[in-house]
Amino acid sequence: MSMGDPVSIGAHCILQTRRNGFFLVVEIEVEDTNVAFEEFVFIRISRREARALLATGQIMLCEIVSSPPRSNDVEVEFICVFIVDGEAFALFDVENNMDQAVFVQLSLAQARSLISRGARRCTVINRRIF
Repeated sequence: MSMGDPVSIGAHCILQTRRNGFFLVVEIEVEDTNVAFEEFVFIRISRREARALLATGQIMLCEIVSSPPRSNDVEVEFICVFIVDGEAFALFDVENNMDQAVFVQLSLAQARSLISRGARRCTVINRRIF
């Protein structure tokens, strides 16, 4: 984040689900003298938009793994649970020399259990796609 710019983009990637749903995942970071927070948003995008964004080389597909990331060299923070079209994921913000969104595939039962114990559901913006 540059001096004087309280809002910046952190981790960002494109999540492709098994049913070919595409979501632009963006971490919005806000930091100023009296305010500091981070929020992830999921924006539903079309296949065409996903291909165009990936073609820029500036954004990649999100990493999907089978277990939560763990390492002494990185900071890992659980963010939220994302459920769409019968699929479920846990989102982790992984920070070392890069800011990265990492998804862990969950069963629907695991996702519902996490939510019932107080885990947040991810914020989704459903745009009208033509």
